Amino acid sequence: MRAPRREHGTASLELVIVAPFLLALLFLIIAFGRYAQAESLVDQAARDAARAATAQNNRSEVPAVVSQVVKESMDDAPASCRSSAAADPPVLSANAFGLPDPDNPLAIETVTVTVRCTLDLSDLGALPLQKVDIARTFTSPLDRYRGYR
Repeated sequence: MRAPRREHGTASLELVIVAPFLLALLFLIIAFGRYAQAESLVDQAARDAARAATAQNNRSEVPAVVSQVVKESMDDAPASCRSSAAADPPVLSANAFGLPDPDNPLAIETVTVTVRCTLDLSDLGALPLQKVDIARTFTSPLDRYRGYR
């Protein structure tokens, strides 16, 4: 008959060794989740702003519309990203919001919007992550046959 082995406390010791790695993995999952959410919202804001800009009739109205749409689109973003979210000045093709060029009937006029934000991950103290810059660009074509003033 065998003598009983003394293995009391080995599970606690194993937990002490494995716990830091599990916590680091948990914080990493949280960081990637926040990044994915912020990236998706910035992408959506750029897309919505470019599409809203193409619905305007005047070139001068585009920057204000883009800023307003980005502000509204970023309401669900993490606080650091929401407060730092901004759109670069919209890039309009040369003849955007003008009459179609009869010499170049296949020309497509576009509006390009780039949205940027800074996501702060420093509250996840177990990871050496600080701030991540996120930028997304979207280009939307102007409808050639929309109404002109």
